[in-house]
Amino acid sequence: MPSLMTSSPDLAANPALLILAEKERRRRERERNVVKAPALSEFVEKTTRHTLDDWQQDLCTRLETLANTTGRRILIAAPPQFGKSIIVSQRFPAWLLGKKPEHRIKLACYNITHATKFAKIVRDLMWSHEFKGLFPNANLEVPRLSSAEEWSTQARLGLRDSQPSFKALGLQTGFVGQGADTLIVDDPYASPQDAYSQQINGNVHSFWSDTAKPRLNDDTNVVVMFHRYTENDLAGWLMEQEPEEWELIRYSAIADGDYVHPATERSYPDPLSRSEGDYLSPRRSEAWYAEQQKNSFVWLSQFQGRPTAKEGSFFKVVKLEIEQAAPAGLRICRGWDLAATENAGDFTAGVKIGRAADGTWWVLDAKRGQWGADDVERQLKQTAVLDGNTVKIALPQDPGQAGKKQVIQLTRMLAGYPVQAEAISGDKETRAFNFAAQVNAGNVRLVRGDWNKAFIEELRSFPVGSHDDQVDAGSDAFNRLVSTGPVRFGNLRM
Repeated sequence: MPSLMTSSPDLAANPALLILAEKERRRRERERNVVKAPALSEFVEKTTRHTLDDWQQDLCTRLETLANTTGRRILIAAPPQFGKSIIVSQRFPAWLLGKKPEHRIKLACYNITHATKFAKIVRDLMWSHEFKGLFPNANLEVPRLSSAEEWSTQARLGLRDSQPSFKALGLQTGFVGQGADTLIVDDPYASPQDAYSQQINGNVHSFWSDTAKPRLNDDTNVVVMFHRYTENDLAGWLMEQEPEEWELIRYSAIADGDYVHPATERSYPDPLSRSEGDYLSPRRSEAWYAEQQKNSFVWLSQFQGRPTAKEGSFFKVVKLEIEQAAPAGLRICRGWDLAATENAGDFTAGVKIGRAADGTWWVLDAKRGQWGADDVERQLKQTAVLDGNTVKIALPQDPGQAGKKQVIQLTRMLAGYPVQAEAISGDKETRAFNFAAQVNAGNVRLVRGDWNKAFIEELRSFPVGSHDDQVDAGSDAFNRLVSTGPVRFGNLRM
């Protein structure tokens, strides 16, 4: 049987065979362009003059697999100043292009300036004598007049498809009309404050869902490198939205066991199978590790790759005890936190707390749901009926006339029940401080119920979790029980 590349009258007369022949020629050309390369770890050491730690060797091995697989989604967390960007955003792209000169790489950072710095480093590395010695292939030449932001190898230029080998992106820039074989996202947030900002965090989410994902094909590999600031930051959001697609590789500074995502309950083990307490790098002293832990939020988010400690940060949830039933004679209040709109992400939550004569505090139950205005009223009334008129009801009053109007309406609806409404003041942490102090002292008990798990998880992740409705409601109920202010039954002062 003649080869598809064999010239024949039948081939010339058959357009379909001509197309197949051209595809075969291009395939063979690509095979010639795929060169044998040193291991990524070897490449990193030869171009940085550093000896890699075991965890860096492990990271290189994992990244190497992307040269021969497609469609992977990987999340990488590692401490700051441990060399992760040098490996992931600087050496890995150059090494990958060395193996695949026609490959298309996009690298996105929180802004285009930061991403362009990486793009320039990769381009200049490919111009270097070290790189050319390791990858002696003319197809890897990058023209000297190439811009730092966008450039191509000779192999890519030869395709004449206007698709660059390397393109730097800001998370607000996008890449309309261009695809990618590998997308790298490094530092999606310029600062922790950006991750805490609902608007900026939403924009980062949109970069993936609205800009990047629609322009990636099923074969595109994606690597996202980050620090974990909140449960709803880009990494946490991706693990919640697409739990089966994303792998988490979390190199914590000190091994602390598995990371369990609070929403999906999926467990991600330590990539090095370390015992708890093992240090990531022997280059840092025990005193250095101790110094970094003085700021717990920085330590957890940047060094441990988790927004909150397993035992809780603000609320030490390990101190909570779960009992079958509460004692008699409690002074009880149910606090409510009211969501602004239905299905907007937040919950309306009602938490019932009792204070015992011996000084212990009992969380009796928690209700929550994403309800519209009419359903909120029904839930409040039904819950008040079930609780009885000996249970104080604490309602928050949002600022402005709308908040005052809502409280008046709800108070009238709950006529006959002890309702107390107060204007919201102070930030969430300040309002939760007294409640947290009692939890952390081991003075709070929970009555066993289906609501326990969600309630504990919200306390564990506060104040950087995706939700804080139950914390707000519980804190208000706690604070009202501590207060000696008057109680209202509808419009009557008692």
